[in-house]
Amino acid sequence: MENNSSIVKKIIIGSLLGAAVFIIIAFMADYKKVASALMDFPLRLWPFILFLSLMNYAFRVVKWDFYLDRLYIKIPRVSSVLIFFSGFIMAITPGKMGEVLKSLLLYERHGVPVTRSAPVVFMERLTDVLALLFICASGVAFALMGGGQPSSLQAVTPSASPAGAAAGIDPGQLISLGAVAALTIILIAVISNQKLIMAILKFMERFAFIKKHIVHIESLFESARVILKPWPLFYATFLSILAWALECYSLYYIITIISPGTIEPLPLLIYCSFAYAFSTIIGALAMLPGGLFVTEGGMAFLLVKLTKVSMSKAVAATFMVRAATLWFALLIGMAALPAFKAYCARVKNEPEPSERAGVNT
Repeated sequence: MENNSSIVKKIIIGSLLGAAVFIIIAFMADYKKVASALMDFPLRLWPFILFLSLMNYAFRVVKWDFYLDRLYIKIPRVSSVLIFFSGFIMAITPGKMGEVLKSLLLYERHGVPVTRSAPVVFMERLTDVLALLFICASGVAFALMGGGQPSSLQAVTPSASPAGAAAGIDPGQLISLGAVAALTIILIAVISNQKLIMAILKFMERFAFIKKHIVHIESLFESARVILKPWPLFYATFLSILAWALECYSLYYIITIISPGTIEPLPLLIYCSFAYAFSTIIGALAMLPGGLFVTEGGMAFLLVKLTKVSMSKAVAATFMVRAATLWFALLIGMAALPAFKAYCARVKNEPEPSERAGVNT
């Protein structure tokens, strides 16, 4: 596992990048108006916004425990929750890939092989993508049905076709979503096909540096195949949709406070959700720490384009929702990891629950 100094260094670098992104985007949008919108936001509303984030995390904890149970990884609930939240300390790594830290903690504390638990971290991200695609698709469908029809939601290129009615959601965004959806479906199909995986592994055995690890690779794919079955995939994706919907609602709620009456509530909720989900996807694809700049820039741009809110208020809303999600998660991770280490030190002499060798098929 990474040592403390390495983790602290990444947090400092990520925080500096976050501050730089804040300053750059604020100046691009008129920093005085952005600052005014931020200062005018009532502090008494922050507990509710943070509560929405905590509810998001609660759904994700349920998903984490569900996957561990499917693989018969039986550990104390306290340890499971602390390991999950400790992963948040890596929230500002590209694509949240640093959350594989959870697998390392499972190995260090409970002896669970990384190859067995790593698919859980992978499936967390995959079901997040599926949930975000679902939210984006809902926004596109709503636009195609003419939802809201505010003046700013006219197609970039006027068209009499239904696609031209996808208000403000231009062809480039639709193509990007289609590509991500196609790649996700292909990935699921490949991993779920045991014969294809075995054929790929057989081919890979020709390479000496892979052959010596082939048993571990087979274990990794076996775990992934088990939790990619229809019911686990559906249930975990449903939990992800609920979790991400809460974050989308946070953005909508903030917009209703700082810029009331822009468009009708339902279209505003749908388009805020699209803006949040789409910008999160492109932020992850950019492979920048925490999706910084790409996520913020994309979210602010889409809010202006889809909801008629001013750029300064869109930027302020973006900063607030990112503070309540990305940076709040990082703070939780910074508290959870030391708490987990303290927990391990306190119970190190207690017997571990037995862990069954098989997987739940």
